[in-house]
Amino acid sequence: MRLFLALLIFCGILTGQKPKEESVSPCDDPLIKLAQTKGIKAVSLKDIRRFNKLLKACERQGGNEEIKQLYYKDWQRDYNSSRRMASWTSTHAMCVFVAFGYYFAGRVLATNPSS
Repeated sequence: MRLFLALLIFCGILTGQKPKEESVSPCDDPLIKLAQTKGIKAVSLKDIRRFNKLLKACERQGGNEEIKQLYYKDWQRDYNSSRRMASWTSTHAMCVFVAFGYYFAGRVLATNPSS
């Protein structure tokens, strides 16, 4: 029985799989790829700390140009989306507020002509 158990353990050790030895670069992380395709704002709040650590590690490994491109593309994406009033921006809200303010101020301050 001991011999069988020893043989079983020995065979298990010999046929065991090697752990994956991946030299994963931090610049190839899926979180950084997400930020490259959809922007930095697409990274969820729970992953922000990990994202910042990955950026620093990527810079240390020589990915300075990739990080610069990441920030540049994000700035360009923000610029292109804010160039026109495509959604409820703060500028649009301010214009609406001023228009309503002038309308109601005119209604209150207007004088009725005497008959």
